[in-house]
Amino acid sequence: MSRHHENELSATLAAHVRSTDAVPDGAIDSAQARLTARLQQQRKPVRAPARAWWAVTATAVLAIAALIAMPMLSGGGDAFAAVQAHFRHFDTLSMTITQRFGGQPLQTSHTVVDARGVVRTDVGDQLSVIVDAPRGRLLTLLHDSRQAMIAAIPKNEPVADDGLSWLNDVRNFKGQATPLPDTRIIDGRSARGWTLQAGGTTMELWADDEGLPLAMRQLGGGGLEIDYRFEFDRPIAPGLLSSDVPAGYAPVAPDGD
Repeated sequence: MSRHHENELSATLAAHVRSTDAVPDGAIDSAQARLTARLQQQRKPVRAPARAWWAVTATAVLAIAALIAMPMLSGGGDAFAAVQAHFRHFDTLSMTITQRFGGQPLQTSHTVVDARGVVRTDVGDQLSVIVDAPRGRLLTLLHDSRQAMIAAIPKNEPVADDGLSWLNDVRNFKGQATPLPDTRIIDGRSARGWTLQAGGTTMELWADDEGLPLAMRQLGGGGLEIDYRFEFDRPIAPGLLSSDVPAGYAPVAPDGD
């Protein structure tokens, strides 16, 4: 017997092998069904984490959006702090002050204060008062009669009735400044306002978008209103805040007690 025939299968064995190569249709259908079921079971764990990931991502995005929006929805605390900063740090502050009673103007005056705390108030064109706390002097000028009177005051202490007690009240205010709902146009600029209780009075304070104060109203009792218009760091004439007797004025001794 040759080696070729040694490697051949017998007819019976070959027929058996050929029979095992044929896969019944029912077996194919059953295998396909099992494969489909297994693939569906494998997809489910993948989908659930994906849904959870999107939920976590959406929550994080909403949280970030809330943090970004929070300063804009906080009632303007930072904006009012900018207003206070202008009142704390300036070279000069010029004010036009109008007092009204029952809606009718009573008196208009002009006040200038500098960073040292020297204050000049001009009432009409007849009277000027310079409060020079750094030097401990108060100068009163009567313009019609060209007279000047100097009085001593405590150094570095504001006088009791200098009309500027509100300035420290606003600088040191730590309460709730309530934003007003409407805006105003003041001297051609858009302004927003706050109302606050300070120094025993109600104040309405208005500032531009950079927090620069433009106007204020104090509401007193019995229908008294005091309106302020502000100008910061405006150049002032040399000697305007000096407590020395100006040229052309005659010194007058203060009246005795």
